[in-house]
Amino acid sequence: MRRLFLLAITLLLIAATASAAGIPGDVDGDGVLDEREYTAAVLTYLVGEGDLTRTDIQDAAWVLTRLDGRALTVTDSSGQTLTISRPLRRVVVFSGEALETLRSLGFDMDKVVAVDKYSHAKTTFFPECAGKENVGSWLSPDMERLLTLKPDAVFLYATITVATCDEIQQKLEASIPGIRVLRFDCFKPTTYPDEIRTIAAVTGCEDRGDEFARFYTEVMDGIRAGTADIPEGEKTRAYFEYWSDYKTFAAGSGYNEKLEIAGGYNPFAGESAEYPEIDPEAVIVSNPEVVVKLTGQQLAAGGYVGHDIASLEATRSAIIKRPGWTRLAAVADDRVYVIHSDILGGAQHFIGTAYLAKWFYPERFADLDPNAIHQRYLTGFQGLDFNLATEGAFVYP
Repeated sequence: MRRLFLLAITLLLIAATASAAGIPGDVDGDGVLDEREYTAAVLTYLVGEGDLTRTDIQDAAWVLTRLDGRALTVTDSSGQTLTISRPLRRVVVFSGEALETLRSLGFDMDKVVAVDKYSHAKTTFFPECAGKENVGSWLSPDMERLLTLKPDAVFLYATITVATCDEIQQKLEASIPGIRVLRFDCFKPTTYPDEIRTIAAVTGCEDRGDEFARFYTEVMDGIRAGTADIPEGEKTRAYFEYWSDYKTFAAGSGYNEKLEIAGGYNPFAGESAEYPEIDPEAVIVSNPEVVVKLTGQQLAAGGYVGHDIASLEATRSAIIKRPGWTRLAAVADDRVYVIHSDILGGAQHFIGTAYLAKWFYPERFADLDPNAIHQRYLTGFQGLDFNLATEGAFVYP
């Protein structure tokens, strides 16, 4: 009996030395790691035989316990299918929205070894990234530095600057065999819930992913339900101005999608350009019931740095004083608002959309508290000690 046992162990050790390129320890290459194969892999490693490393054994354990012995197949927002047979250990993120989503999911941020230059500069919002490597931006990546970091996963955008991100992906895949290049946007209401769950699956954060997806969809679905029965001709007429004076957006833009979810009617949705410049007289003729001005970035006012309400107030005051604007219904009814791009673009768009709904229909959304949603997000999902009562400036009034 003892001799048969030793023979069986020997056969297992010999088999395990030929680990497949996919799941470590899957010697028969059937795409499934069973307990027998895992035992063989461990024994092989312990006796110092074969090519299996300590990391291989750890990865095999991860597949067996977290994925039930099977590789995970996912489709990202670019439409590519990826097979995940090892956990993400050295991650580079070129998208601030993806980085924020990873943190919402409770991903171990120590595994993020480098970020884009914009996220690196946001020391208030991403304090843990100050000591990480800066690899430039997706528009101008520092490929030399990126390759020296030897990441096993890189996050890029899916639908913006596609050609540039495609080029980065091609260079990475040619230089680092087995690298996972994951393409997600994390700023579009239509795709964000699925992206949350897919990223959660890839990172092993499914429980937190379900929690965050519920939080997000409860907010957005509540807004959609609150505006669903409003006839088209009775929707609140809103003029939304981009950072530049008299620059707005048309149908197809991300901002217009959020405005429509909030039940607004955009009088300039039919413009041919996605972000058209509007004649000042055309705004007066449209006579909006609500005016919303975007601030942040180009205007460098408000956001997570400082409690600079005065800058938002000055922006609003300047708008109201424009020639002829006293005739606008929005000005006459004191319905002119300023909102920071931090909470209307990117992963936090649901917060800004809640503000739009509140401003468009204060009676319908009397119980909606965008500030409370924002605070819960920062405290409960971003893990930030950030008090909105005393820090930051995002909307005015």
